[in-house]
Amino acid sequence: MASKEAETLRGEIIALETALAAAFGEIAVLRAAVEGGGAATALRSMEEMAAQLEASVLRGVVGAEQAGRDAAAAGFEQRMELIVHALRNAIAFRSSEGGA
Repeated sequence: MASKEAETLRGEIIALETALAAAFGEIAVLRAAVEGGGAATALRSMEEMAAQLEASVLRGVVGAEQAGRDAAAAGFEQRMELIVHALRNAIAFRSSEGGA
C-alpha cells in the first residue's frame, strides 16, 4: 500500500509541476499585455522567470543543507530543475509557434 501511495504522490507532484510551468507561461502573457508588448515580451518574461527560478535553486539547496536536511535539499534541487525544464520547454514551444 505504501508503494501505491508513493506513486500517487509522485503523480500529484508531476501534475503540480506541469500546472506551475503553465501558470508561468500565462503570467508572462499577462505581463506582455500589461506592458503593451506582444509575443517577444511574453517570451522575454518567461526567460526572466526561468532565470529567477534557476537562481533560487542554489539558495534553497544551501538553506536546506545548512538546516541539516540533505535529502530535502536533493529533492528540492531535482524538482526545481524539473520545473525550470518544463518552463524552458514551454518557451521553446512558444518560440517554435512564432510567439505567445
